[in-house]
Parts: sequence; C-alpha cells; structure tokens
Amino acid sequence: MMDCRKMRKLMFAVVLLPLIVMGARRVTAQDGVGSFQPDECMFEGFDLGVTNLTGNLLGFECGYVVVPLRHADPDGATIRIPVAIHRALSTSPSPDPLLVAQGGPGGDAFGIYSLLTPASSIASERDIVIFNQRGTAYAEPDLDCPEADEVLPEMLAAANNEADDVYDQAIVRCFERLVAEGVDLSAFNSLENAADIPMIARALGYDEFNFYGVSYATLLGLHLLRNHPEGLRSVILDSVVPTDINFISEIPTSETRVLNEVFAACDADPECRENYPDLEERYFALVRRFNESPFTVMLTEPKTGVRHEAYVDGDSLRSILFQLLYLPHMSAVFPKIISDLEKGDTHYLESMWPLLVFDQLISEGMYYSVICAEDADIDLDKISVDGLPPEIAQTAREEVESVVKVCAEWKVDRLPSSVDDPVQSDIPTLLLSGRFDPVTPPSFAQAAAAGLTNSTLLVDPVASHGVAFLSGCVDGIVSGFLDDPAATIDTSCLVEQKNDRIVPPNAITLPLIAKINQLDAGIIVTFGLAVLLLLILLSPFLIWPLVFVIRAFQGGQPAREPQARRRRILSRVLLLTFGVLALAFFAGLSTAIIRVLSTDLAMATAMALPGSTAPILWIPVVLLVLAIGIFISAVMLWRTPGAGSTAGNIYYTFLGITAVALLIVLGWQHLLLPPI
Repeated sequence: MMDCRKMRKLMFAVVLLPLIVMGARRVTAQDGVGSFQPDECMFEGFDLGVTNLTGNLLGFECGYVVVPLRHADPDGATIRIPVAIHRALSTSPSPDPLLVAQGGPGGDAFGIYSLLTPASSIASERDIVIFNQRGTAYAEPDLDCPEADEVLPEMLAAANNEADDVYDQAIVRCFERLVAEGVDLSAFNSLENAADIPMIARALGYDEFNFYGVSYATLLGLHLLRNHPEGLRSVILDSVVPTDINFISEIPTSETRVLNEVFAACDADPECRENYPDLEERYFALVRRFNESPFTVMLTEPKTGVRHEAYVDGDSLRSILFQLLYLPHMSAVFPKIISDLEKGDTHYLESMWPLLVFDQLISEGMYYSVICAEDADIDLDKISVDGLPPEIAQTAREEVESVVKVCAEWKVDRLPSSVDDPVQSDIPTLLLSGRFDPVTPPSFAQAAAAGLTNSTLLVDPVASHGVAFLSGCVDGIVSGFLDDPAATIDTSCLVEQKNDRIVPPNAITLPLIAKINQLDAGIIVTFGLAVLLLLILLSPFLIWPLVFVIRAFQGGQPAREPQARRRRILSRVLLLTFGVLALAFFAGLSTAIIRVLSTDLAMATAMALPGSTAPILWIPVVLLVLAIGIFISAVMLWRTPGAGSTAGNIYYTFLGITAVALLIVLGWQHLLLPPI
C-alpha cells in the first residue's frame, strides 16, 4: 500500500541478482475474451547503458490477455491485461504456475518482479506468470495521471497543506480527463480485478494455479479466495491487507507501531544503544524542531538530472521516513538518518527522497478507483488518537481526511459492504509479515487468517514491507509451500535470523552505491570511462621503460642540464604517483563497495561505507593536488630546453589532460569531497 497523499509506492532493489536467460515454449495466440495475444515484452527492463535487459532477454515471453471490462457482461467492452511468463527451468516442471501480482493499488509488478523471480528457487520447478492488473502500467487502458507529475515541482516547493491542495486538484483534473475519454472508472475495482485472475490462468493454458500477492494484492487474493476458488491450488499473501480492516484509517496507529519496533530494536542492541542513545526522544524532538524551523533541500530527478527545491518540515520528514521504512534493512539505517539530520547533514535525504517522489510506477487513477470504491467509507470522528504520540496524533485525522476529500471528487460506484466481511476458505494459504512493516503489521495477517482454516502465519523478524523473494530463508519456505501446500512448513531458519548490524555514526554516505544498486545506466558508462582513463594514466609504466630501452640501443640518453633533469624527474614522479594512487583508489573503493553489497545490506541501504574506508576516500583530494602539480610541470617542461622531446612533452600534456578528465569523472560522482 502507499501513503495516502503525494508519495508513490517505492520500488528499490538492494542487491544485484543473477539473471537467467532461456528459451521458452510459445503460447498459441487466440482471439476474443479470455484469449492470450503474444507480443514483445512491453516493460522497459533494465537499462545498463551499453545494453538493455529487456523482458525477452530476461527469459520472459509476453503478451496480453483479453478480459471483459465488466465480468457480468462478457459480451460487452473488453480490456487487455499485460502478462510476462517465465518458463520453469526444469525439464519436468510442476503443471501449476505461480501468478504474481503487485500492490499499490496501481503498482507495476514488472518493475521489480521481473528481476527477483527468475533468481528465485521457485523458477526452477514451475512457470512464473507476472501480470499487471487492470488500469495499471502497460494495461489497456492505463489509468495513469500525468497531471500529478506535472505539478510535482510545485508540490515539492510548497508546505504540506498547500502541496496537498495542488495534488488534489491535479487528481481531479485526471478524473475529469479519464471520464471525458469514456473510461468506465467504476469497472476498475477489486472485484473485477480479482475476476481477471482465473481468466489469465485459463488463457495461458493452466488448469490449476498458485497466487502470490503483496500489499494491496493480498486484498485481491482474499477476494480471489472468496469469489473465484476454481482452479486455485494455493495462495501466498505477503504483507497482508485484510478485508475487514481499513488500512487507511489505521495508518497513524501503524506508523506508531513500526516506530516503536525500530526504537525497541535499537534499545535491545548494545551497539545501537551506545551509539544512538534516547533515539525515540531524539526523533520526535527532530520532528518538533523542523515543524518550528522548516528547511529546503535540492532533489535531483534520477532520469533527467533536473534539480528541484523541496520544502521539509517535521510532518513531511515523518512522511518521508515512513516511506523509507518500506525498504528492507531500513530499521538498521534509521538511527543514523536521525543522527545525521540532527547535525544538519541532509545528504542521505537528498539521495533517497528522489526515489520516492519521482517514482513513476503507480497509476494514480487505478489507485483512487480502487480505494474510493472500497475504503473511502471512513468516519473521521471515529478515528482514535488514544495512545499515539502527540506529533502523530495532531495530524492523524488530517492525513486520512485527504483521502476522503479526493474520493468525494473521484466519483465511482461504491462496492457493497459485504466486501468488508472476513473471508472464509480452506484453500492452503501462507501469510507472510515483516516485523518492521510500516503499513501492514503482523496483526493484519492474524485478522485475515482467522477465517482461513488451512493457513500458516509467519512473521519474519527482520523484514519490512514485502517479505518474499528477498532472502534465502523465506525463498525456501515459499518454495517448500508451493511444492506441497498441505505439508508442515519448516520455519526454523526464521528463528535463526538476526537483525542487521546497526549502521554506525561514522559510516560515510556515498550516493554512488545507490546508483550501483539500481543498475543505473549512467554509472555503468561512467565506470567504463573511468577505467579507460585509468589505463591511459598507467601507460607510462609501459611506455617510458620501453623508450628508455630503445634509446639505450640507439646510443644512450641525451645529455641534459641539471635544471632540465630535475624538472623532468619531478614531472615523471608526479605523474607516476598519480597513476599509482588512482589505481589504489579504484581498487580500494571497488573492494569496499563489493564487500558492502555482498555482506552488509544495511550499510548498502544506507548508501554508505564503513568509517575505516576514510583513507581511501581521501585519495581523490591528494590526486587533485597532484594534478595541479602535473600541469605546472607540463608548463615547465615546455619552457625548459632539453627537459623533454616535443613528442614526449605532447604525451605528458595528454596524460595531464587525462588526469583532469578522471578528476571530473570523480567529481561528477561526488568523490572529490573529503570524508568529513
């Protein structure tokens, strides 16, 4: 689920995963309702700069399933649902696939699951079918609201209430446009959405299927259990939204709960308690401080590089941190964020916030069509603030009211109250929750499980929002459940899991790590350029000895005046030292980053390196000083007769320019600043 105002659902992969490309069996094309229409993979894949990992290269075959706009009228208007099929690696796979759905509502399943699922052990034994729900990205129609994106700069620069008004007006304009285009928005609700799922399975030729849903898609899964059990072999509900609890009205309580879990985890950890004492008091003091004295930061759009000024007060900081807690490992990063902000250090905020606000993966029209049909019946007077911290209680009703206000304008048919009844089913169901989930706490899963007589409820003690596919432990549990849903599940690995080691105060924030984590195309090209420049700078270690040997065979070195000899030696020492230090920097930095990404995911989430890497990060400062010396030496070589040949001076000058180019590359990645 996403925050109820201007934030979008976060998608962030925290590790580089192995990708398997394989040949796939083709599905026969058909026509009409309930048919599959093969097509090129519609989702963007992952741009690596030199190439693009499209859906086809990732091993998927794609297309669209035609479904009725309204299932009660199968001969009426139709829409198309995008699907991507990853065939099982086994030569004798299980016949029942796993259908994978994203949350939101309105989220894009392809963005993250096209990367996560092929690397899962599940992909070995059964087909995986990822689909985007009706009204979301790549579906026809897509209920995206570009009107909201257009006002984003204005929203960022405005105070919270003003920003909400700007956003709400943009959403109303989106509604009016979609209605003018003839879109039947009342057909984009959870009941119609759930009815699409068995039709997708049948269109792809499956008699039985398993369903995995995360966040809002768990609510979809519950509707599926109640209304469409035919062919449904098993269900996995990850970060559960029960039918009988309105997650929106519970957000203030959920926020309080997850903060208490973060504070308790820190207090129980001697290292965290020592480095970040009184974390709870410091956090709320920071909220009060920024409400009294707001500040601004500059945010950079990841895709365009355009910079925007953003207004931050205590309440908006709460909202940002609430969204960040969706991320795995964030509970171990949270204390350092607070410590940095206390010192006025906003680097992490400026690096992570853009991943939230510039995320284009939510179709707002689908979000509000679902929410306003199913969850907008909130009695604001019944929202209790008892037991909430004052900083949360004072805005609790206001935040929920913003949804009610939009839904008053987003006029769709309300679903009957029976959709809120608890679901009763005996189909095998696995319910997953994370201890540090900010919006769908474990108690939600407990409520949903009450009517599921053949269910298993598991809480990952270190996870947040979205538990499956992110750890070997849970991956094994899910795979075992799918192999035999009736068997007793071995959950011993959950007990053995330990909280991430806390990110210490002296960890050095390095935005470069986030770009590597996201497979950013720019960073891959930049890395290639840096390697090329480094190789050029190391060429004197080969060329100068070779020239010396050649001259020795030709009669020896030319005689030089003492001053010319000194300047020649100094110039070479400077350049060789630059090359050695540059090599040491790249080797040390690469080793440190690889170690963090492979062994310390909390540090990776913090976009930081251990404080022990500070000497490595000082090297670019030394390189900057050496580059100045190299240019002075180049000038002196040209001005000193006999200090070098014309060809030699040209080569040296070229190397000096290369050194400057390398420093520009380092500066572009914010690596020229000393780690203080």
